[in-house]
Amino acid sequence: MVLIRRLFAVVAAGILAFAAVALSPAAAVRTFAQEVVQDEGAAYRAWYEASQAKDLPKATQAAKDYLAKYPTGQYAEAIKKWLGAAQMQNLDAAIKEKRTADMIAIGNEILAPEPDNLNVLYALAFNIRRNELLASPPNFQNAAAAADYAKRAVSLIDAGKGLAGVQNFDKNATLAWLTQILALVEQKNGNTEQAVQLFEKSTSLAPQDPQVAGRNLLAVLAIRQATYADAAKAYNAIPEADRAAADAKPEVKAAHDKVNSDADAYIDAAARFVALAKVKGLPPAITEKVRQSLEAVYKSRFPEDAPLAGLQKILQDKEAALGAPAAAPSGN
Repeated sequence: MVLIRRLFAVVAAGILAFAAVALSPAAAVRTFAQEVVQDEGAAYRAWYEASQAKDLPKATQAAKDYLAKYPTGQYAEAIKKWLGAAQMQNLDAAIKEKRTADMIAIGNEILAPEPDNLNVLYALAFNIRRNELLASPPNFQNAAAAADYAKRAVSLIDAGKGLAGVQNFDKNATLAWLTQILALVEQKNGNTEQAVQLFEKSTSLAPQDPQVAGRNLLAVLAIRQATYADAAKAYNAIPEADRAAADAKPEVKAAHDKVNSDADAYIDAAARFVALAKVKGLPPAITEKVRQSLEAVYKSRFPEDAPLAGLQKILQDKEAALGAPAAAPSGN
């Protein structure tokens, strides 16, 4: 009986001691804090070891995991700085390897906390343009994303922002590329007049750059040629007697005026391209095709000008506008 009482006393004392610790707020806090420190240390070590091993994907994920769990942890600021640099490296690699989906995903991660990061917006828009919009055949899978990045970048540049780290930032050239992206997307969406306006705006920002102005003019040419062909088809569908009547009906006159107006627009765009090709030495094959088409449309529009003197004057004026020396006057 005495032994049982002593055993009970020992057990009771143990229970009371445990309860005292378990029910002590200070002890509970200390225990929890120790666990947090240990967990945070493990998360930090996971990142540190991966970064030291130069395993960038693993280290990047470990950094994200740490910041998600310990956004104000003792290593948070250092890891944030490292992660920012690592994400830029990852973006750079995706761009170089033409991994467009990864490029967009990484870029969007960077932009989430930094929506006004012009360098990233420009890089995303420019590389979607280069790898997809101007591919052969073109790929418009990410056209909407490219347009969104381009619009945001244009707004920032118009507000006075420039590309960080670029010593001689060319505002107009940068806007020309971005505006060309918007034009390509509008053209794909069937908004031809809006596309033409954007192509023309892009060209006006970099009129001497063949990669900008040349591409833009060829795109405008394609649009103008299609419009002219449609107008000519509609006019030719009118009965010949109505077309030949001395007092043409209003609808016939309107159709004829539309043909002439669209022909003039095509002549202007084609002449500008031929002039640019001559001044900048663009490949002769495409230039000759455009020249032949230009002459055919001009002859149809101005049949009375058999020697094409008017067309030569147009071309000389276009070349002069690009800075080419004026042609010497012909002798008498």
